[in-house]
Amino acid sequence: MPRHYIFSLQLVFLLLTGGVAGAQEITSGWDYHFPLEIKPKVSGSFGEIRSNHFHSGLDLATQGKTGLPVFAAETGYVSRIAVSAGGFGKALYIDHPSGYTTVYAHLESFSPVLDSLVLALQYQEESFEINKYLKPGDFMVERGEVIAYSGNSGSSGGPHLHFEVRITEGQKPIDPLAFSTPVKDDVRPHITGIKLYPLSAGATINGQKQPVYYPAVFYDGAFHLKHNPDIRATGTIGVGIDVLDYYTGSWRKCGVHSIGLKVNEEPVFSSVMDGFFFHDTRFVNSHIDYSDKMISGRTIQKSFVDPYNHINLYEFNAQRGKIVVEPGSDFQFDYLVKDISGNGSSLCFSVEGDRFLASGPVADQVGIFIDADAPYFYEESGHKVSMEKGTFYEDISGFVGVRESFISESGTVFSIFDKTIPVHNGFEIRFPLPDSTETNGLCGAVLDGNLMPQFAGGKADGSEFVINSRLCGDFLLVRDSVAPLLYLKNPPVQNKYSNREKMVVRMEDDFSGIAQFAGYINDQWVLFEYDAKNNQLTCFFDKVPFLVKGNHSLRIEVADNAGNVELLETNFRY
Repeated sequence: MPRHYIFSLQLVFLLLTGGVAGAQEITSGWDYHFPLEIKPKVSGSFGEIRSNHFHSGLDLATQGKTGLPVFAAETGYVSRIAVSAGGFGKALYIDHPSGYTTVYAHLESFSPVLDSLVLALQYQEESFEINKYLKPGDFMVERGEVIAYSGNSGSSGGPHLHFEVRITEGQKPIDPLAFSTPVKDDVRPHITGIKLYPLSAGATINGQKQPVYYPAVFYDGAFHLKHNPDIRATGTIGVGIDVLDYYTGSWRKCGVHSIGLKVNEEPVFSSVMDGFFFHDTRFVNSHIDYSDKMISGRTIQKSFVDPYNHINLYEFNAQRGKIVVEPGSDFQFDYLVKDISGNGSSLCFSVEGDRFLASGPVADQVGIFIDADAPYFYEESGHKVSMEKGTFYEDISGFVGVRESFISESGTVFSIFDKTIPVHNGFEIRFPLPDSTETNGLCGAVLDGNLMPQFAGGKADGSEFVINSRLCGDFLLVRDSVAPLLYLKNPPVQNKYSNREKMVVRMEDDFSGIAQFAGYINDQWVLFEYDAKNNQLTCFFDKVPFLVKGNHSLRIEVADNAGNVELLETNFRY
């Protein structure tokens, strides 16, 4: 048995039996050691808007390479080690006496002693994925110590280091660039355009009852609306801004730190990305124009706040950032947007109160109405949907109903509004199942923009099939009866791996996705590292403590989320 593995088992025992939690205090003006020694290039900023969440850290490009040394920001102790196929991949958490926690994610590997600890935990739990919390004093590190090596693990889209600073109490992420760092930024935010929204019954923008987008251009030191358009409005309106930021020497689109809006020199709205709690991060879907994002891909940040958006980022007027436009009145809108380095961009435009109110029907409400402050239940032909209070960010209306479908195992599609409506809390959908229905391989699905079914999970519950969702759309039942594809990738002649350092197995699934896997050599569990984005398992031979020269048997078992199982069995020589 390799020496590092024996040491790791001893360390695991110590970690399971010792240590007591200690209190920490926040240190203002914290000066930390930057985690990389190369010239920093930001590829993703703190608070940047991502799918269903705000980005919780700083992405630092690593010159297209992996394996760069990663340094501890400050003296402290390793409080958590996590390994997963998606998300942060290989990640390390360090608690510091200053009251902060630093996080280092998408790593290729940990320092040798931590790597051996992780390996021991993986064999102890017989799992590639681990999530181990350590206690103060278990594993200390010094400021500037090499703790890991940068990588591209988990859901990373390319080699980089994801670095976070959190307030330890509550694990609240804050911007790492709020402290002194070597990151240079002399680039002002770029304002792409604005969008005006009619928000009350009868409200209009230039006579339309639909929102209107106006592109922006830069000249004379500021941003202006293209062609200086005349804008007229009536009723209660809101405005949103399409803005992004760049860092010096990087072409990557990043987020801004603050947005301020004044109307006739009076502040009506501001947002400041100083930090947020993870349980609030999904409010990003209310922070932006979610519908526009789904349809056009634009990321427009609203300068008015929905009634049930409770994240603590805003200050606003009595109307939550909305503006009441009186006929014949003139309004001067002034935006000031800044990044964390203080670079600012401004945009000003005028809106005239239309002297002519909209004629004809004023109600735009169509179909079923939902009060976002109350639970909602709907049933039709045995199909049911149940929503708790707070599922949506504001009152909504739209279509909910059942229609026939030849591609659905139930013969029906259950439409629950559409994909342009953001959902905060998940809701439950139930399809009726006839007694004769075979449930093996039965899955919930939702239709995508091309009307193709996408896996939505779910399970049979007696005479019903239950799907839990945080998306609106068209739901149906499909059957996945195809097991995952499993084969050795580029095996040597006669499977002789004597001159190779690793064995790679290709693992793919065409619909429901991989649920679990396990690998065995000579009927003993062995570590295969799972790279989900590249659909492959890798066994590094130096991480198999019992492997010796000679002939061996290999068995890999894989199951998808529909319960289909595939088995790969073969022999190899090492």
